[in-house]
Amino acid sequence: MDLSSVPSWVWWIAGAVAALLLAASAYFGGRLAYRRLSRRYLVQVIGRREGVLASRRTLEAVVRHLADEDEEKRERFASNPEDEDRKALDEVAQRMEIATEELDTMPLPRSLWPAAMALADAAYVIGQEAARVGEAAEETDAVTLLAGVDVTRAAAVFDAADAQVKEASEQFELDEAAVYGGGLYI
Repeated sequence: MDLSSVPSWVWWIAGAVAALLLAASAYFGGRLAYRRLSRRYLVQVIGRREGVLASRRTLEAVVRHLADEDEEKRERFASNPEDEDRKALDEVAQRMEIATEELDTMPLPRSLWPAAMALADAAYVIGQEAARVGEAAEETDAVTLLAGVDVTRAAAVFDAADAQVKEASEQFELDEAAVYGGGLYI
């Protein structure tokens, strides 16, 4: 078979088809790789979200617990910086400071930026609310500062962030329950 007798226009068409197939496979391969990478990073964001959710629940539980306690328990809380509830609030504040930093600096695909930024905002607000009591100078200051903890604000900011994460999960067709086999291990 003599290929020199094939017209040059056939070679041009064959080359164009090959280039088109190569470009299409590169495009779809790149999109597939981006999607897989985004899903992998989304799993990390979901893990961070669960940590922020746990801190939010701790903040709410401590505030609710102290609101339900008698005056003696609140006085012990206010006068003793080593009180279990104060330690819990301090720990939540520290965890949320770390979570905020991680979420703000985590390298992520651009499509996950809104979810990570919203989650960082939620971690910041939860940490800010948990840190309100801090090192109160006087007993009355601690009780007053505790009364100023706005769990509703923390819940609202977290719920907005949670919606962003769920939206990203839907976008990348990631079933959050399947991420941890139905249970979360952090």
